[in-house]
Amino acid sequence: MFLNDSYDNMEYAANMSLWENVSSIATSLTDVTSNNSTFEDPERSGFMKFSAVYEKAHGYISVTVCIFGVISNILNIFVLTRKHMISPTNYILTALAIFDMFTMTTYIPYATYLYIFASPSQSSYHPYAWVLFIVIHNNFIITCHTIALWLTVSLAVFRYIFVCHHTQAPTLCNLARSKLTVLITVGINILFCIPNYAQYVVSEMPPDGDHTSYWISQRDLPPIFFTITYWLFGVLMKVAPCTFLTILSAILIHAMHKAEKRKARLHSQGSRATQESSSTESNRTTKMLIAVVLSVVITELPQGILALISGINQDFFSNVYVPLGDVMDILVLINSAINFILYCIMSQAFRKTFRTHIFNVCVNNVRNRTNKNGVTYSSIQTEVTQV
Repeated sequence: MFLNDSYDNMEYAANMSLWENVSSIATSLTDVTSNNSTFEDPERSGFMKFSAVYEKAHGYISVTVCIFGVISNILNIFVLTRKHMISPTNYILTALAIFDMFTMTTYIPYATYLYIFASPSQSSYHPYAWVLFIVIHNNFIITCHTIALWLTVSLAVFRYIFVCHHTQAPTLCNLARSKLTVLITVGINILFCIPNYAQYVVSEMPPDGDHTSYWISQRDLPPIFFTITYWLFGVLMKVAPCTFLTILSAILIHAMHKAEKRKARLHSQGSRATQESSSTESNRTTKMLIAVVLSVVITELPQGILALISGINQDFFSNVYVPLGDVMDILVLINSAINFILYCIMSQAFRKTFRTHIFNVCVNNVRNRTNKNGVTYSSIQTEVTQV
């Protein structure tokens, strides 16, 4: 069911792992759209027509998003690792920023080559070095994105314990436990991604002119291998974490609602101002983390559902899943880049630290360099102590 011996349709089994197998998706899409006559076919899927139009802009859009995402995640890492910002939650957020940054780093040269300077088609000329890079990129981005997804699950679990079992939080959610959680998450996901590394090889295409072209092909492996890979990546590594995140988000939202009622009751009593302030800050942090989690769910869950349906229906895969490959790519890239904006909007401590350690320093440096009178102004940096 998951393996087709025809080379033209080898993408069906290959793409059941994750959206990140973008080279195979591009090949399948191009095979369908490369003939100009099919563009006028009235029976052609609307998804195919949309994909053919969006593909021309995908390279420029994705590179722009990735450049912003890499810079913003570097800023996230810098801010979250300041001494006064170190905490169990921020440690996981730092690890998340690192792997989000890795996810976008290799996508920049990949999209620049394949979508701007070349074409995502096996019929186009591709040198061996670039095709090898695409294979390495696919494996690397699968691993990084999967780690980032499960780090988000870990983040939600930590916050659930902190909010719903706060008496056990100092023991279960301390800094040592967060470091161990990150280490285990990275190790297990690398181990689970190993089967995906064995799927693809660089193959020489039939001679066409004076140049030898290369593209990606599947290894000759037993059909059971692809069945296992599909359920491992398409379901366990995609749908399962999104389901966990949805349930934990609902629990956290319910807990916040109860906390707001308790806050209103305390306010009516006109007492416990310190506890009320602490509860307000905790709710702000919880809201921010829920926003981070829900952005992942909104991006990932539809893809997991589409992959699940595609494993059952090959026509659905060819007519819906494959044409939406580039769109799914850009949604995940946007999700990997958006956390900096969420932190700035929803976290007072993050804003203050960013302003003190980055923004003010940059502004002062610019002022000193552009001072026409040659007078140097100095500023005293103060440490922000809010957590």
